[in-house]
Amino acid sequence: MADPRIAKLADILVNHSIKVKSGDKILIVGDAATGPLVKEVYRKVLQCGALPLTQIGLAELEKIFYDEAGDDQLANVDHIDWLYRYADGYIRILGSDNTKVLSHVDPARIARRRKATAPQMQYLMSGGLRWVITLFPTNSQAQEADMSLEEYEDFVYSATNADYAALEKEMQHAAELFNKASKVRIVANETDLTVDIEERRAVISAGEHNIPDGEFYFTPNHLKTEGYIYFEWPTLFNEQEIAGIRLTFKEGKIVDYSAEKGQEFLASALNTDKGARYLGELGIGMNFGIRQPTKNILFDEKIGGSVHLAVGRAVDYAGKGNDSAIHWDMVKSLQRGGELYLDDVLVQRGGKWLF
Repeated sequence: MADPRIAKLADILVNHSIKVKSGDKILIVGDAATGPLVKEVYRKVLQCGALPLTQIGLAELEKIFYDEAGDDQLANVDHIDWLYRYADGYIRILGSDNTKVLSHVDPARIARRRKATAPQMQYLMSGGLRWVITLFPTNSQAQEADMSLEEYEDFVYSATNADYAALEKEMQHAAELFNKASKVRIVANETDLTVDIEERRAVISAGEHNIPDGEFYFTPNHLKTEGYIYFEWPTLFNEQEIAGIRLTFKEGKIVDYSAEKGQEFLASALNTDKGARYLGELGIGMNFGIRQPTKNILFDEKIGGSVHLAVGRAVDYAGKGNDSAIHWDMVKSLQRGGELYLDDVLVQRGGKWLF
């Protein structure tokens, strides 16, 4: 019998997030390590009278692809395009046996592949089909989080299996205050950054596209970001760990950057294309049930008392903004004395709201 927490998560994905209907064609994508959740999602999709389509990877296949593929193969995404346009819904289940499998792959090859898949990602993000992303806890993710597997499972399911209707109500008040503002200023350790959100409206994220969830975010005016920011928390991007990122913005563009770990990969990502040097998103974490970073952006960006910035592509349904082949979220904790200002009015200190 399946862990009831897995069955509950599958129910949230199928019935809350993408609201599967009879006759839908639902693409389920995951790694072999995510099998228990894939099976429960597959079961729920069938119970809805829909058709499940599965794309299940094996450990090391992605590494083999980057090692062996020629330039034409790196650029060929015809099968992805067909699947996305055939399906009505897309459920992506993250999780693998080895989070470091791409550590020694040339970052330029990964960037080339991401550029090739950018149109498909744009189709997905612009609402071409209903989609949601989640994570199934595995030993490799538990190790990244410095937890036992049992501890990590408790951490994951306590974050994912939330009451998203109640969480949405909690976020609405804060989001409305931001909607009335023109500028957001972030002040913290080695950080003084101003982001322009004039005439932009928040998108409240309550389990439609990410599980776990609990944030609201904006597409900022990407030509008006000014200042500098330091991200203490490490992050994984394309299974590469980058830590101690420092970015300096002038007239919206990243004009200086460094990383204490992963400098080469940071440089490669920011040089993917012109848009990779500009902001595509400003997000405000509102899930106070997630209390610690685990080097997994799906969880870390939702932490209450944090903000996150995404360099690269803007999300279309949050408003027209920057364009790029990448969308890379970086999380800044404000829990230790950080401050948030809306048009020079202090609204959060130390990760706690003042209204």
